[in-house]
Amino acid sequence: MNCSARVLTCLAVAALQGPSMAQSRWQPEVFPISYWVGPQVDYNNLEAWQTVKDCNFTVAGPACWSKRPADLVAENRKMLDLCGQMGLKAIVIDGRLAWTLPQEDNWKDKVAQVVADYGSHPALFGYFLQDEPNLEQFEGLGALGEELQREDPVHPPYINLFPTYASVQQLGTPTYADHLERFLTTSRPLILSYDHYCLMAGGVDKPDFFENMELIREAGLRHNVPTWNIIQACSWTPAVRQPSDSEMRWQVYTSLAYGFKGILYFVYWSWNNDDYASAGIVDNTGKPGRLYPIVKQLNGEMLALGPTLLRCTSTGVFHTGPIPTGARRLSRDAILQVPSEVPLVIGFLRDDAGADYAFVVNRDHDQPVEFEATLMPHVVGVTEVSAADGQDKPLEMVKNRIKLSLAAGDGKLLRLQTRFAYPKPAEPATTIDFRFDRENDMQGWQGMNSLAEPRWVDGALQLTFTGQDPFMVRPMLRLNPDQYTKLRVRMKLPACNAEGQVFWTTSEEPGFADNKYLNFAVKPDGEWHEYEIPVGTHAKWRGQAIRGLRLDPTTGGAEPGTKVEIAWIKGE
Repeated sequence: MNCSARVLTCLAVAALQGPSMAQSRWQPEVFPISYWVGPQVDYNNLEAWQTVKDCNFTVAGPACWSKRPADLVAENRKMLDLCGQMGLKAIVIDGRLAWTLPQEDNWKDKVAQVVADYGSHPALFGYFLQDEPNLEQFEGLGALGEELQREDPVHPPYINLFPTYASVQQLGTPTYADHLERFLTTSRPLILSYDHYCLMAGGVDKPDFFENMELIREAGLRHNVPTWNIIQACSWTPAVRQPSDSEMRWQVYTSLAYGFKGILYFVYWSWNNDDYASAGIVDNTGKPGRLYPIVKQLNGEMLALGPTLLRCTSTGVFHTGPIPTGARRLSRDAILQVPSEVPLVIGFLRDDAGADYAFVVNRDHDQPVEFEATLMPHVVGVTEVSAADGQDKPLEMVKNRIKLSLAAGDGKLLRLQTRFAYPKPAEPATTIDFRFDRENDMQGWQGMNSLAEPRWVDGALQLTFTGQDPFMVRPMLRLNPDQYTKLRVRMKLPACNAEGQVFWTTSEEPGFADNKYLNFAVKPDGEWHEYEIPVGTHAKWRGQAIRGLRLDPTTGGAEPGTKVEIAWIKGE
């Protein structure tokens, strides 16, 4: 965190604590939204914390006080009292919780004293331990965090990590991935947080922004730790630029698409160093600045989406358009497809009830995009989770296509309603009496060719033509010779060739072949008709033990996307 040397490094983290830190992994109950650098000690008053609350932050942290209070514990408790009046939680920073503390005699007594000072306060969220630690600090932080959890299992410790562009000397490890793995295994955190400030002067973006997201996402999933991102909300040196409203939206929504479960801003309170002023979300007297309205709006949107996002786990994140460093291109078998040239981030998620989601984000933070997305056939409906109120808003889907329009940097969370019946192995059948009036019951028919999307409509099987050689197969028949002399089929066909076919196999000739079939005339007029097929007249049927059937509803000519419906297939 590149903060002024005169400003103490500190954090305000947004989340309500989970029910118990004794659980194997901690999760917040409210989506964490917060910032770095809060109100200064001279502004530790109700008006300042009301401004925090009005900006839709859910937890306010300790101010990064450049002037050290005479009594830090008293000032922290005053902050907690005021936050409590606002309905906020807060994280405290206390210099006694240093990474070197476990090296001291009676250090556990000091941890117990810190917990005694704050742990019972109803507005406490947790304890700040360290920003951007080096490898050598991991062991001490791990011991300190473990003791804090033992003394206070309700309130989590918090540590924030370097970004990918940190040097080997800063990391203490040869690679960033190694840094993450050693931190997670040595410090054993409950939260995996990092900062990455990519908006540079001259309109340039750091090229490793998404690579950092990829590495954090993967490490968090591997260790079952929720991931948080601190995004850029100011310029503290001429080398970095002040974000625009759309660049703020872009940072937030790309993070959400990566499955992150917490967003923080750097910085909230404006501060000055010796040669450069940093304009934060509020000025240095606590009055709302230029970014306050967009941050308030974004925070409100995260509060609406948060209940859904907290129930979800990221299952994959992909890109279209030019692929950024370290990112992955959207695969052809993804449940949602978009034009390959449109620059998007698509995060796939699944909630704890098994529902699938796609978070589609415009990766261009300067220009809006409009496009059409295509969904796999087993997607039967799409709703947008509203960023206004968190409710499902149905989207129009025509032939499994939806139209999407995204402002610069904006995103939409889509809930995908899916239905797919995995075929079961066919069971032996001793009769031909297949009635397709039970949903998801194919009656043992399988091996569909140029037919897809099995659905059950008004007591009949509906299939979609996808090519010019449509058929389906019923194996494992056990019919006695001459058990049936006729087949009857009730079907409804669209415009297509006016001829269907039936093939069969026998115990003596187990394969489908052109010497064992019959053509039959059909009426492709979109109406129901019954067809009689006199199979008993064929020499290869008479006297044979029938072992399989193949029905070709038509010999071709159906327009792809049109439907055939089959009510039943019977033998007589």
